[in-house]
Amino acid sequence: MKNIVISDDYNAVDLKPSALLKRYIELTQQDVREMLADPKKLKEGGCPACGNKDKKAAFTKFSLSYQECANCRTLFVSPRPDDKTLNEYYQKSAARTFWRDELSKATDKKRKEKIVKPRFQWILESTREHFPAAKTWVDVNTTQFSYVDAMADADIFTKKILLNPYLRVEQNKYPKIEIIQQPWWENTMSSAVDVMTLFEVVDHTSDVEGLVASASKMLKKNGLCFITAILSSGFDIQVLWDKADNLYPPDRLNCLTVEGFKALFAKHGFECLEFSTPGILDIEIVAKAYEQNPQLPLARFVRDLVESKDEQTKHTFQEFLQSACMSSYGRILIRKKG
Repeated sequence: MKNIVISDDYNAVDLKPSALLKRYIELTQQDVREMLADPKKLKEGGCPACGNKDKKAAFTKFSLSYQECANCRTLFVSPRPDDKTLNEYYQKSAARTFWRDELSKATDKKRKEKIVKPRFQWILESTREHFPAAKTWVDVNTTQFSYVDAMADADIFTKKILLNPYLRVEQNKYPKIEIIQQPWWENTMSSAVDVMTLFEVVDHTSDVEGLVASASKMLKKNGLCFITAILSSGFDIQVLWDKADNLYPPDRLNCLTVEGFKALFAKHGFECLEFSTPGILDIEIVAKAYEQNPQLPLARFVRDLVESKDEQTKHTFQEFLQSACMSSYGRILIRKKG
């Protein structure tokens, strides 16, 4: 199984300017309380990764409760809203409108350069290596127009499908892409897809088991599925836990561990070809959180790392996190077994 280590020079502010991100989180908190947190509409559930029913309370954010799986340590919201409710949230909430119209546009250039371009290079190179005959590609629920632009330019695929009920995409603007404005659970494609992409989709899906089962149904034998996700086993999440700024519902309804993902794939007949954690921001995120709140109860080792070590040492430690699959950004390639 492959594990990629990368080096780059961007920082968190490049992708999420502080003022805009703060406003987005404020709107999210308000929208969650108004649209998602009604106890009468929430359902208890077990671990979305390994299925274990044993869990322990972790913390509460935006009136929703996070639990930690006693088996694989996946972090997840329970009780939780269902996917139909989440679908409505992502179509109508003020937070997502702000994300689409303000935050994503302000960071579009940097995201194209630092995230979209290398991500699509990964998809094209891996497809040529593992499934060179692939012709059909479906993307599920991307939130970025720049991804759609890149998808339109991926000429190795003769059929490209955008399966997305809440990204407002005009068909006449993308004649090379078939746009299906349906949620994934209503889709009827069966053994029709060579390649699928799920960019941060597992993170905000209520029925993760259903999503992965649907992916298996849609993919042909030996079909490839590319996944990105935030991992609760990653360094900055483990250190900051409930104080992590990038951990909040519903965008992070689930925060699986490496072990949780592997258990999920095994249950649904997938083999893992690559599991990398090529994140470069873990230490920067912890250092920034500590700078803003010096009262954070950091372990002595972590405090010494962010306060006293030089930039080369921090860079070397970040590379170690990548090589040990201990960064919080997960990049995963799985294949449906033939």
